[in-house]
Amino acid sequence: MFFCTIACAAITIARASNILVFMPMPFKSHVRGFQPLFEELSRRGHNVTVVSSYPQNRQIANYTDIGPFISKNHERNVMEMVNMNFVTSALSVWEVGVKFSKILTHKAMVDFLQTNSVSFDLVIIETCCQEYTVALGHKFNAPVINLVPTMLWSSISKWIHVPSTFSYIPNVLLEITSDMSFTQRLKNTITGVLQLYIENYLYLPKMKEVMDTHFIYKGWESRPSLEDMLNNVSLTLVNSHHAVGVSRPYLPGVIDVGGMHIKESNSLSEDLQTFIESAEHGVIYFSFGSLINLNHLPKEKLNVFFGTIEKLKQKVILKWIPDGSIKLSQNVLTGSWFPQSDILAHPNVRLFITHGGLHSLEETVYYAKPVVAVPFFGDQHLNMKLVETKGYGKVVDYFEITEESFGNAIKEVLSDPTFKKNVEIQSRVYRDQPMKPLQRAVYWVEYVIRNGGAGHLKSDSVELNDMQYFLFDIVFILLILIVCIVWSCYLIVVRNASKLL
Repeated sequence: MFFCTIACAAITIARASNILVFMPMPFKSHVRGFQPLFEELSRRGHNVTVVSSYPQNRQIANYTDIGPFISKNHERNVMEMVNMNFVTSALSVWEVGVKFSKILTHKAMVDFLQTNSVSFDLVIIETCCQEYTVALGHKFNAPVINLVPTMLWSSISKWIHVPSTFSYIPNVLLEITSDMSFTQRLKNTITGVLQLYIENYLYLPKMKEVMDTHFIYKGWESRPSLEDMLNNVSLTLVNSHHAVGVSRPYLPGVIDVGGMHIKESNSLSEDLQTFIESAEHGVIYFSFGSLINLNHLPKEKLNVFFGTIEKLKQKVILKWIPDGSIKLSQNVLTGSWFPQSDILAHPNVRLFITHGGLHSLEETVYYAKPVVAVPFFGDQHLNMKLVETKGYGKVVDYFEITEESFGNAIKEVLSDPTFKKNVEIQSRVYRDQPMKPLQRAVYWVEYVIRNGGAGHLKSDSVELNDMQYFLFDIVFILLILIVCIVWSCYLIVVRNASKLL
């Protein structure tokens, strides 16, 4: 038994890999959504080094944090992103990428990037607004896995040649679904063209400049182009699932793992349990996520929310800390943080008021709670358009919100059983998977390690340029041939006609 134990331990150690996770940008929800994967890999014996702005506040075996690179008090006022159209939304993503690349000048980051004393067998990155991170695969001569925080969009899918057909695949920045009008298809096409082509000339050169400035290491001179390295990513893990997103074609190297952060519910604290179970008419959970702070909203918008809440007969759990000047009704419980998943799992919670963030929607579908949402920016509009299409929630426009419109949406969702039935259908679809998303993610990460990068998962089309991929050269030749045939026929007809005359 002793020797068997030693042998098993030796096998485990032999299979353990050194894994680098490099996600330095200050996008908390992006990191937290994939955090369970990093911890599970460490539990399986891999040595995981996570470079992020959100290190853990606890010790984890085989797990090393490097960071943070921002102040603990750092908070972005994201309300400036609310009033954007479909063009400025795309441009703002480029601006964010350039702006936050300054995080690479942080001393702890510089020290890490300059070290040559460590090696890694696998590099896990997020290329959203930080495409330059793919260079770490070259530095450590390791395969690269890309993490995508929401449904694939053209800026990501173009490198791995996953179709992003504009006629039916909506862009994450737009308020549309797959059933598009002509105008919506036009907007979808313009946004897609900006991401597929224009950003290669206006944005990608800036990412190359960042890469060439900060990612200097032994042998960097032989580094392939940024485009080639992005084409060479081994695997793409996407925080998505068709129950909360869209059905679309994927390649073998693209895996949906949406909902990894969802765990089986735990018992609530005594005060929360009492508050929820004492609610005769049920409870509404109200949270706008980690990015949107209610204190940043204009006073008139806050008054709409508070005025509506006061009129409800349900109790409300509100994720927010008001200042001393604001008095809320007795039916409201506030706090800076709540165990959202555990609250949504409780049968006496009847409704979720949300901003439409993807993690929140994954949880609300998993626990079958209908929603009322006030989306603000990014993919929130698309997420909620899909919710309305599937019939388990209502959207209230932020700019046109009133106590009447907000209150009516809440009353409609609570009183119409169709919303609850529809979310239960989506919940069954979401839960009916051959393995849990976290297990699927771990399997494919280790698959890449076992197969030395798993290059066979990539599409052969990455070697083609757009002229070849879309057969423009063939179409051009065929058009010339057709013109020649038509012209020849015309000459023959004219010649024969002249002889008859």
